[in-house]
Amino acid sequence: MSNEEELLYNNISSSSSSSTSSIHQQIQSSGSTRKKRKLNGQQRDEATIREKHRMLKLNKAYAQLRLVLPVENKCKLSRIETLRTAVHYIKLLNQLLEVDNN
Repeated sequence: MSNEEELLYNNISSSSSSSTSSIHQQIQSSGSTRKKRKLNGQQRDEATIREKHRMLKLNKAYAQLRLVLPVENKCKLSRIETLRTAVHYIKLLNQLLEVDNN
């Protein structure tokens, strides 16, 4: 945790009556907000293409993960359902390994 974050956390936790607007003011005054860069048309197009490629790779990874998960119904799991099912399945496999080792 950075000094600014720690200071902000301490300020927030010490006064439970802090309003949301004062929290936003503290964050803005701490200088931790980033300004958006202005992109020209070509840069915007390139960024859009990069984002599309990133999303395609991410969707492909989720699809591959869904293929190895044992699911009863064959409907497509959402991303969060896929991750939760994967965590549960890994824990189950871990338990099987522990039983096998004993």
